[in-house]
Amino acid sequence: MKLRIFDPHKNATPKSVFITRLSAIGDCVLTLPLAVKVKELWPECKVTWMVDCAAAQLLDGHPAIDEVLQIEKHWLRRPSKWSELRRQLRLRAFDLVLDPQGLNKSAILGRLSGATHRVGFDYSQSREAAPWLSSCRIHRTARHMVDTYLQLLSPWCDLQPGEGQFLMPNYLLAAERAESILQEFGLQSKTSKWVAINAGAGWPSKLWPPERFGRIAQEIFQRYGLRSLVLWGSEQEHTLADLIAEHSAGSAQAAPQTNLCELVELIRRTELLISADTAALQIASAVNTNCVGLFGPTWADEVGPYRNKHISIQSTILPDPRRGMRRSSSASMNAIEISEVLRACNQILTSRPQSARAA
Repeated sequence: MKLRIFDPHKNATPKSVFITRLSAIGDCVLTLPLAVKVKELWPECKVTWMVDCAAAQLLDGHPAIDEVLQIEKHWLRRPSKWSELRRQLRLRAFDLVLDPQGLNKSAILGRLSGATHRVGFDYSQSREAAPWLSSCRIHRTARHMVDTYLQLLSPWCDLQPGEGQFLMPNYLLAAERAESILQEFGLQSKTSKWVAINAGAGWPSKLWPPERFGRIAQEIFQRYGLRSLVLWGSEQEHTLADLIAEHSAGSAQAAPQTNLCELVELIRRTELLISADTAALQIASAVNTNCVGLFGPTWADEVGPYRNKHISIQSTILPDPRRGMRRSSSASMNAIEISEVLRACNQILTSRPQSARAA
């Protein structure tokens, strides 16, 4: 449903498209199919994406993105800089803005750009004043966020759920580093199969106890002979990774520090990723890696794995509605039992071709 009259057939093919998806890393990954579809619809158009987080590393060099602009995270609090930002955006002569984020910080950028056509969501998906800053408002009807973001193109094409494509590029320098890490740990991707465990998550309410991850690593090694490498980002996650390794009885090791592209290349090379709802899980979808996702305060069918071979485990305990998803207790995640996760891992690992199994 479009809440303002907008006929795309009366407008020329856009020559310059501006995507205002500023954060976070996982959400940017889930938005990539939107950029891919834009290039499919209008191969000659220039796609510019503005971001305020580390996802810029992944966007730079993506085949569907021509230019990546990075902005300060709290730019909205510095109105003295808006004039120069406005000038820089208008130099690019955008004729279409797509706002998948649906917040003031993304919608105001679209308005500053000077583009006549600014497509965003109504309050079915957007918040704050974002819907009122769009010239065309889309009503969300899709469930998964990949399909939801693609609905911004519904004025031009009909899309069915599950059609999104990530087209994640190979990051050559990062791939060399990933191979070096695997060689260091005796997990060469061409000769050895291994399992990745992601230690952290963006919210404390999405964390699964490290001792349970350690137990999973131990069981996988005993059953399949597969060792685990524990991935992490921040120093807090590094601590969690060390705890997982400590509880694994020697079957898991904490990975060294990696950048985001190196993380992508490691996930691309693993046999299976086990992770809570965080960027690593979305990256697994983007590179078509098998995964087991653990979901407590968030919903697997909304932000979970997309199209790749996966099993999502949804907690039977809902987050505390008084505290919201982000600030909820760990009760939802703690309700996920080791036996559930192990059963999901077994289901994926036993479905591998015989030649791929560990000796």
